[in-house]
Amino acid sequence: ADRRVRIAMAAGVDSLNVATAAAIALHHLA
Repeated sequence: ADRRVRIAMAAGVDSLNVATAAAIALHHLA
């Protein structure tokens, strides 16, 4: 998980926000 966060941060804050939003959406849909 730590690696994914670092990669997202390296790609940009927008990427991190998208990943977080997607994770939250999938969590609610699950």
